[in-house]
Order: sequence, then C-alpha cells, then structure tokens
Amino acid sequence: MKQIFMVFLAVLVTSASSIAQDRINAAPAQLSEKSKEIKSALYWQQDRKTGKWVSRKNTTLVYLGEGVAVDNFNSLFIGEYAGRRYLFYDFKEYSWRYPVLQTEWIVSRTIMAALISENDYIRMSNIRPNDTVTITPRFYHKMFKGHAEYSFPFFLSLGETLCSSAETMYQSYARTNGEDYANRYWESEYPLLYFMVLKRVTGDDGHDVVRFVLYPHAASELIDSCYFEVEFAVYKNLFTADKKNSYK
Repeated sequence: MKQIFMVFLAVLVTSASSIAQDRINAAPAQLSEKSKEIKSALYWQQDRKTGKWVSRKNTTLVYLGEGVAVDNFNSLFIGEYAGRRYLFYDFKEYSWRYPVLQTEWIVSRTIMAALISENDYIRMSNIRPNDTVTITPRFYHKMFKGHAEYSFPFFLSLGETLCSSAETMYQSYARTNGEDYANRYWESEYPLLYFMVLKRVTGDDGHDVVRFVLYPHAASELIDSCYFEVEFAVYKNLFTADKKNSYK
C-alpha cells in the first residue's frame, strides 16, 4: 500500500503544478449510476445458552466484550464510478486504538468500497433459492468518515487513483517479471478478503428472504447461524436504479 500512496502523492503534486497558473474549479467526483440502498435489516443469532433465536436491528450495537466486533451496517448499495462497479458498505468498524498494547476498543464510522466483477454482479442479481454467493473482491478500500478530509467525492476519486495505480504497477511487473510476480505483488497489496456472503432461502413464515454476512465476519460457515436477513424484494434494491447518484 505504501507504494500506491506514494504514486497517489506524486499524482497530486503533478496535478497541482500543472494547474498552478490557472485556478479552474473541478466538478466533484460523482457516481454515474447508483442503486437504491438497503438501510434496514434484522440480525439473527441463536443464543448459545437458551437455544432461542434472537434478533436486533442492523444499526443496534451491543456490547460483546473487548476485542469483539459487533456486526452492523448503516447502508449498502451498488454504484458505478469511472467505469468500475463497486459495492459500498457504510458501517461502524471496531478496532484497538493502540493495537500493539490492545487497549481502548473503539468504534469508528467507516465507509468501504469493494470492486465487483461482472460475474459477481450477475451472481448477486440472479441469486436463486438455496444458492450461496461469496464475494471476494480483487480491489477494496475504506476510509474513516470522521476524518477531516472525508467526503464521498474524495473517497471515490481516491479509490479510483489507488485502483488505477495498482493496475499500472501490476501491468509493469507482469511485463518485466512475469504474471506470477505481478500476482504476488497484487496479493500483498490486497490480500484475499471475504467481503460478503449471501444465501437466498424461504423463511419460517414462508417469505422469500436473503441472508447475508459482511466483513469482517463474511464466512460461509456463519450464513445459517448468525446473519442479516431482508425480504427478497428489499434485496432487489441493490439492482434498482436510484433517483440520485450522491451519498454522504
């Protein structure tokens, strides 16, 4: 990642020097397409002591102890920017403020974007009953929404710069050192990440529903024991165009 950020810094410096003589306002980055959002879901989990199934809202945070992340999200949607399609995930991320000492377990409002391939998109949009779909994006990035520099347009442009820079370096390594070396480079920058696992099932009430688990707990082993659940009609929001392309 350090190499990519250095490239991004060089791009900023070059851009600044190239327009130093002219003050020309640039339009903020914006999605060319955006789906409707999933904002509401129930999180289901079986109580280990009583064996009963209990649920809570997707935005409800419960205390599970120091070092334990609580599954949650504020919004999920799909959007397209610069010819790439991303799955956006707005959530509260848990981490240690001082990771070496493992002290001060904190929560940070975070936005994350995962590049989804055409195959990913087709599998998600055409999910059938009892199908399980796992999304492991080739590229992903995230940002703390409380950062002084955060804005959704900046998040979009930063992601595009990082992805384009990584692809440029990958192609360069592939030409000079071969694809195996280039793949090892990419995997070092973006290790395999299980971003989302989905399963379409018939609920206890006979309704058509979709279960899903998200990063950092996106594991297929959990899809039947602790998961978010929405009606299939709500899930289809991800593949329905929104009237607006903006987000905060």
